[in-house]
Amino acid sequence: MGDFVRYHYNGTFEDGKKFDSSYDRNTLVAIVVGVGRLITGMDRGLMGMCVNERRRLIVPPHLGYGSIGLAGLIPPDATLYFDVVLLDVWNKEDTVQVSTLLRPPHCPRMVQDGDFVRYHYNGTLLDGTSFDTSYSKGGTYDTYVGSGWLIKGMDQGLLGMCPGERRKIIIP
Repeated sequence: MGDFVRYHYNGTFEDGKKFDSSYDRNTLVAIVVGVGRLITGMDRGLMGMCVNERRRLIVPPHLGYGSIGLAGLIPPDATLYFDVVLLDVWNKEDTVQVSTLLRPPHCPRMVQDGDFVRYHYNGTLLDGTSFDTSYSKGGTYDTYVGSGWLIKGMDQGLLGMCPGERRKIIIP
């Protein structure tokens, strides 16, 4: 509850007839879950989903549009079928997650606020889509930690690293 999500869906009736699709509009749904902005069945169905997960939601009338329906689109007492793929999820309470993949046996000094660092990185979205990499630019990324040149999450993720260490940093 309270997570911001982005997803695509196709909505159909039991007979397979489509009544709505975010794909047809070429627009993701971007909304906060669990605060009453969606029909109850969709709110509940999105809970617990992971990025890239696909779900088939079968929403009974009492969790959809009920005995009233939605004029011109959803008849009264209709069971709704949604094929959903979750593309993104975040919450303002999320924090930077750091996983150490490789740490050298000897660490002469760890990165501190204000240090000059050189590093390589591969930037991807949670679904694995690459958005940036230092390797294609012919050199390391060189900067000062904590000086405002990096996004806050990267500043936090680099603190405490040893030369030669490899980390996975997830930045909300």
